[in-house]
Amino acid sequence: MKHAYLIITHNEFEVLSKLLQAIDDERNDIYVHFDRKVKKLPSLQTKHATLYLLDDRIDVRWGHVSQIQTEYVLFEAAYKKERYRYYHLISGTHLPLYSQNYIHDFFDELQNQEVLKYMYTNDYEINMKLGRYNFFMRNFAHHNSFIRHLNQWLWNLGIGIQRRLRISRSRKGSYKKAANWVSITDKCVAFLLSKKNEVLKKYRFSMCGDEFFIPSELETSSVEWNVKDCDRLIKVDIQKANARTYHLEDYEDLINSRCLFARKFGSEDMEVVDKIMNHIETMQ
Repeated sequence: MKHAYLIITHNEFEVLSKLLQAIDDERNDIYVHFDRKVKKLPSLQTKHATLYLLDDRIDVRWGHVSQIQTEYVLFEAAYKKERYRYYHLISGTHLPLYSQNYIHDFFDELQNQEVLKYMYTNDYEINMKLGRYNFFMRNFAHHNSFIRHLNQWLWNLGIGIQRRLRISRSRKGSYKKAANWVSITDKCVAFLLSKKNEVLKKYRFSMCGDEFFIPSELETSSVEWNVKDCDRLIKVDIQKANARTYHLEDYEDLINSRCLFARKFGSEDMEVVDKIMNHIETMQ
C-alpha cells in the first residue's frame, strides 16, 4: 500500500518545491492544500508520485477551527481516492531528513501504529483553550497589527468575563496534546472522518484545537488504539507559539537529531535546504 503525504501550505513555495522533490516517489501520492488567501498558485510537478492540488480550499487562520477543517479536507480527499498504509500530515515548510526508502521501512516496522509526538499540557492550558469560549480567534494572528491587537484584546476580555461569571464549556473526557503533524493509518483516518461533525462542533470555539483533537479523540474512543509517542517524528523548535526557521548553522543538529522530518525552512536560507536535499540523495 502507498503512503499519502497531506500538505498544508500558504507560502514559501520554493521550499515546497524542494519538499515535493524529496518525497517524489512512486510509492507516494501527494495532496496539497493551498490556503484560500493564496491568489496565485505556484507551478508544481512530480515525476513519480501522483500529485493532487485540492480545489476545496479553506481560509486557514492561526489557532482557529479552520486548521482542523483543513486537515479534514485533506483526509477526505485522500481517503476517497485510495486506501493508504500511512497518511503523513505535514506543512509546506517541512523537509524529510531521510530518504523515502528509510521512511517507508521505518513505518513498515511499526505494524500499523498511530504515530504522534505528544506535548506537555496542564489543566490551566486545557481549561483556557478548550474549557472556555475562545471568540475572536479568526483574526487573533492577523497580519494587520491594529486588527490583531484589537482581536487579542477582545479575546482576553471575553476570557476574563467567562472567568468572573464562571462560564465554561462542557469538557467531558480526557484531553491530550500532541503536535498537529501526525502519521496515521487508514483505520485512524476512517475513524476521524466518522467523527467529523462531532469534532468540528466540539472544537469550534477552541484555541489551537488542532493540537488536541486527534490525540484526545483517540484517547476517549471505545476503540483500543496502538499509539506510538514518537520523538523521532518531527524536529521543531517552538518560540513564542511559532516554529523557528532553521538555518545553515543548524544543519548538523538537524541531521544528527534522528528525526524523520523537520520544520520549518524558509526561502531566506535555501542553502540549508539544498544541503539536506544532497544528504537525502546520498541515502538513496
